[in-house]
Amino acid sequence: MANTSRINGFSLADNLGSANSGKVNLYYVASAADEILKGDIVKHGGTADANGVPTADLCGATDVPIGVVVGVLHSKFDPAGKMTTGSVSLDLPAAAQIAASGAGYILVNDDPNVILEVEAANGTPVVTDIGLNASHANGARTSATVTSPAYLDFGTEATTATLNFQILGLVRRVDNEIGASCKLRVRFNVHQYKSVGTTGI
Repeated sequence: MANTSRINGFSLADNLGSANSGKVNLYYVASAADEILKGDIVKHGGTADANGVPTADLCGATDVPIGVVVGVLHSKFDPAGKMTTGSVSLDLPAAAQIAASGAGYILVNDDPNVILEVEAANGTPVVTDIGLNASHANGARTSATVTSPAYLDFGTEATTATLNFQILGLVRRVDNEIGASCKLRVRFNVHQYKSVGTTGI
């Protein structure tokens, strides 16, 4: 049975070291390179806001990842604990994303040992791809996007040590088989807090 494509970014699946506790850290997006949504891969921004919250932005295929977005906080969130003023929108897509060039706070799982689930696209995985490395692609997004269009780019799979993810295996479910649009388990091969990358198998 052919897989059904349901691209929705990266999601937490497990942890290489121990049971994933689900702990996340707060990051500030000062000016988003593009829309940022839950399930996106982000990179460190190299600075912090006035409260010392580190910055992050959307991670490109050749950037070094810091983690995966697990939540986009309300636009009125203030880490200093103060009330903010102005109108509030709870409607989609405004409540689900940080707009391109916009600012806001996100929750990021930045554990370098996390195992993620993601859909493969731009190519057809085969069993001999398990163990290889690959980069992600952020996918097309607009101000109307409400779910992450990020995917594992199967135009990039190789043994190259600088690729961002290593393919660990197929997600074992009755609705998922190796082939086009399959869901895969991956780990960070390159991560800001740990690995500079290892050669794929």
